[in-house]
Amino acid sequence: MSASEVVSPTRDSTLQLSRQEMRALGEKVLNLILDHFEKLSEKTVTTSGARTKREKIFREPVPELPSSFEAVFAQVRDDVFGNIMHQDHPRCFSFIPGPSNFVSVMADALASAFNVISADWLEASGPSQVELVTIDWLRQLCGFPASAGGLFVSGGSMANLTALGVARHVKLGDKTANAVIYCSDQTHSSIDRAWRILGFGRDQICKLPCDENYRLPVAALRRQIQADRAAGRIPFCVIANAGTTNTGSVDPLAELAALGKEENVVARGWGIWRRGRPVQSRSEIVGRPGTSGFTYPGPTQVAVSTL
Repeated sequence: MSASEVVSPTRDSTLQLSRQEMRALGEKVLNLILDHFEKLSEKTVTTSGARTKREKIFREPVPELPSSFEAVFAQVRDDVFGNIMHQDHPRCFSFIPGPSNFVSVMADALASAFNVISADWLEASGPSQVELVTIDWLRQLCGFPASAGGLFVSGGSMANLTALGVARHVKLGDKTANAVIYCSDQTHSSIDRAWRILGFGRDQICKLPCDENYRLPVAALRRQIQADRAAGRIPFCVIANAGTTNTGSVDPLAELAALGKEENVVARGWGIWRRGRPVQSRSEIVGRPGTSGFTYPGPTQVAVSTL
């Protein structure tokens, strides 16, 4: 910020704005959001630049005085949001985040304003009940038994970490030695990260080459599980893809669920949202007999388990 954009602190220690100031600030933000939604298709999908250029714009000494909202707002609008990939753009077909909409933006504003901490029933009985009911709706839609449960989390990576943590506790008693997890070479990288965070070694994840349709081959998986068990290892979990990041391919979930039951290993599904529509029908991707749970990283991130 330039010297002219820095203002002397005049707020009291509560850092609160007056109603009039809040309304003025809100109108600026709302107008920017409305322009974004209305003019999105006219924008360039991706605007980026060299790190050296970004450094010249943003690098400065640690501020000792506050800046005006107008100055910060202009920099965010021009230099921050002006240098991004619009993954909600109608011509953006890269990556997998779900496009937002205005209703969800307003919902985020409400959630931030009320600052709900859903840590326990005392602090948030209303929001907690909403989570319980909506998770149960998902359970019913996915054909899972009444004993299944789950929770909403911050993203697909956290959903996978949570699901694998539950599986480790239930199936292994939190003992990681010699346990092996299986997936195809098309499986999302969050599985690798979750595996290491949970205390497993790199040699405990077995990535099998996909078949010609980019799916996890069941016959090869069965041979690998049997070979590992014969070598004294503990086949523990199979990660099945209900829509891979790279191609949207769906693993043979019914066969994998049956194999998991046969070999006494956890069969868990990971699904993404193909742009504009679900990856497959409900009957094809979830609720398969033998499937122990699924994580879904789409517009709403959720982990559901029958363990």
